[in-house]
Amino acid sequence: MVCEPEEVLRRFVEHNLAMGASYVHLFFDKADDPAYEHFANQPGVIAQRCCDTYWTGLNRRRPPYVERRQLVNGRFAYERCLTDWQAHFDADELVLTQGAPLGELLADMPQTYQTAHLGTVEPMLVPEGHKGPIPFRRSVRHLKFRNRLHIYGADLQVFRNGLFGHYQGKSILRAGLAGWRHGIHFPRPSGPEVQNSIYQMQEAHIAHMHCESRELWVKRTMGKMRDHAYNLRTGTYDLLPLVAPSEQAVPDPSEEDLLEILTGYYDRVSLLSDALRARLEAFGLLQYHEVERLG
Repeated sequence: MVCEPEEVLRRFVEHNLAMGASYVHLFFDKADDPAYEHFANQPGVIAQRCCDTYWTGLNRRRPPYVERRQLVNGRFAYERCLTDWQAHFDADELVLTQGAPLGELLADMPQTYQTAHLGTVEPMLVPEGHKGPIPFRRSVRHLKFRNRLHIYGADLQVFRNGLFGHYQGKSILRAGLAGWRHGIHFPRPSGPEVQNSIYQMQEAHIAHMHCESRELWVKRTMGKMRDHAYNLRTGTYDLLPLVAPSEQAVPDPSEEDLLEILTGYYDRVSLLSDALRARLEAFGLLQYHEVERLG
């Protein structure tokens, strides 16, 4: 389900088709999204307006919550799956593989597994003058605390998983499983008594590109800090005292203060300095991929 600028959708479609997807099914959450017309006529894309007629055809009202609409659309797509496997990704998530195309990796999976799971990686900011593939970091969640602390220092109290976004990754579901449906991170089996056998892919990851630009990440985070609907990581539990060095902490920060504090935090954990590179590489947390960067 999408509600993104056209350039984000273009990259999502082009990248994932190039990685071996047979088609991309886009559900346009806004029925009047102007990008629909472009993608509705593009080869390899199934475009669906989520308009009143669409929801009526499903014999239900439009769910009020984004996540619920995602799940309903995912179920609709899975019930009409045209391939052996189907993934459920967001528009800022791109498949990355090492060693073999995704299709070959999936073909080699034992039939006993219903789910292929891809761990999350995030793009890092490179110093000026950097040439070559983009560096991506993995989560530090599997490391001992002292090793996580060694990598990110005091910022670990906010940057607990070593990622700005979700650490759970995303999944690809084998087609034709009666009663199964997509979840947000993991598929949902047909019943509580049914086991979901998950194959953890070592040579495929999902690149979460939401933090590829410092400016966009800071702007988005500032917006979330003003919106009380967001959770503990974005304001409700006081993000600022944790990301700002004590000498910068201010009781009532201005827009300029917020910009400076969040930019400094982003750079400390995401700008790939030689020192941070060495710490990440020591634990095998870096990988490099050719990916188009926006922003």
